[in-house]
Amino acid sequence: MTDYVGQTVDVLDCYEGRDAAITFTLYFCCLLSGFYPRKSKLHRSLQRIFKRLEDCRVVLRLYDDLTILRDLFTYELRPGERNWIVRLLKCLHYLSWLCYYPSEHIGWLGEMKMLDVDAKLWDFYTNFFWSSALLTSALWNAYIILQYMVQQSYSVERKEEEKKSFIPWTAARNAMLATVRDGTEFMVAVNYLPRSYLWGSRLTYIQVGMFGTCSAFLRLFALFKFHHE
Repeated sequence: MTDYVGQTVDVLDCYEGRDAAITFTLYFCCLLSGFYPRKSKLHRSLQRIFKRLEDCRVVLRLYDDLTILRDLFTYELRPGERNWIVRLLKCLHYLSWLCYYPSEHIGWLGEMKMLDVDAKLWDFYTNFFWSSALLTSALWNAYIILQYMVQQSYSVERKEEEKKSFIPWTAARNAMLATVRDGTEFMVAVNYLPRSYLWGSRLTYIQVGMFGTCSAFLRLFALFKFHHE
């Protein structure tokens, strides 16, 4: 019991763990609200919690631009990734995040009436780049899983020859979790786009809550299970 409490504190003590916990809570509230009539007091209360926690996450993300820039230049643009498909998807992924954060900041300042901008237009840009970042992440991780499965069929001699580029099980496992996590969150992100975009604005509260809760749960699960690796 003490170990579990200590592990929980460790996860919640880091930024990613706190963000995942808040995300799980807000989408779980959205999921629960879908089971009650829209005019009921409980539905409105759960939706208010959902909106307030969404606002909380926006504020927490105000300085994430620097982190993305650091990750891009420190890890993703360095030479070493030999597969051009993965490299291309990673670059598109980080470019999407680099566009996402300024768009969200401008939209947020527009909502606060601090900038004279079309808040709805910037909200569209934010959700478009959010969707793009999640899609590229899911695709590159799915490609890593495919590579891992192909490599398992190699002969012993070929495995030895390509030892340096061989994908370990831990990387394939993380890729599987990331594919499902970002794939389910992509469902939510597209829902925030206008109706003319795929299933934009068509999901119910239960569907949004279900996909969002699943994505946040996988983030928490990975942090609890593999935080110290």
